[in-house]
Amino acid sequence: MLAEDILISIVICTTDRADSLQRTIDSLNQIHYSYFEVIVVDSSSTNHTLDMLRKIKNNLNFDIKIFTSEKKNISISRNIGIKNSLGSIIAFIDDDAIPPPDWIEQLLKTYSLHGDKCAGVGGTVRDMTKPGYPLQYHRGISNIISNTIPIRSEDAVNYNQTQGFWYNCLMGANSSYRKDVLDAINGYDEFFEYFLDETDVCLRIIQAGYKIHYCDVIVDHYPQPSHNRQDQKHLTCWYALAKNTTYFALKHAFKKIPFPILIIRLTLLLIYRCLLRILRLKFTHHLSNEILWKYIQESIQGICIGWNAGMALHKFKIRDNSDNKQINEHSQ
Repeated sequence: MLAEDILISIVICTTDRADSLQRTIDSLNQIHYSYFEVIVVDSSSTNHTLDMLRKIKNNLNFDIKIFTSEKKNISISRNIGIKNSLGSIIAFIDDDAIPPPDWIEQLLKTYSLHGDKCAGVGGTVRDMTKPGYPLQYHRGISNIISNTIPIRSEDAVNYNQTQGFWYNCLMGANSSYRKDVLDAINGYDEFFEYFLDETDVCLRIIQAGYKIHYCDVIVDHYPQPSHNRQDQKHLTCWYALAKNTTYFALKHAFKKIPFPILIIRLTLLLIYRCLLRILRLKFTHHLSNEILWKYIQESIQGICIGWNAGMALHKFKIRDNSDNKQINEHSQ
């Protein structure tokens, strides 16, 4: 896999960040590995991004394909990128991140090292907007409820068991996957419009019998404001956080954890992930009670939607199993 005859598809999903996206694309001109294409999936609310892409397209050292998505949904955008990729490996990077020149080479070395069962490889992400450039993600793991340990030591244990509680997980700003495996698991679950989309994919890849591995390559992240956050602490996506946390836990832990324990653990996670963080904004950002109450209402609405969607998955499976049983009985 180290020979430069492996086409790599670099997918960048973007929304209203033309300036930041241009810096990311310009950085790809410095990539050592030469055999790659770039796919940009734009869900912006204006034409600024498309105008910028058309302007710089002919001055790049690589092929770039441009697609659009009407919905601001990262999973839909990623699936568009996957569908239109020609590479056997799909590498994702955020529109506010800068990879090092040896990024692709390091990813491919890890695939080669671990063999055919290696279906995903990702590296470290550091925050370049904070003093000391702290790590955001390094050899992180998540569990089937979506609790995450984002930073672990170099000698930390790998979790690639198909029926495990914890599992290796990647951050979207520095991640890659085999295209055939993404196709086999039907890509990203589009219920996750933002948050836990990557976590869900990594878990399903491992459950399908493949492995996720880490490499030491570091991507520099320059987090920008978006429709989901005003800054890194002042999030505006409380509906998505609550909805997707609830849905994820029910989707993956419903049959693996006793239901009362699952509800207790999910409730504690929602309190920590949503309620306490919303209340903290009162002191850190001096938000009005009206805005805080709005955020709490959005969280409650998200929990309800996530609950209904998560429970519907299992009701369908139960009904489907019941129908199969009736068919078998009639055929005897």
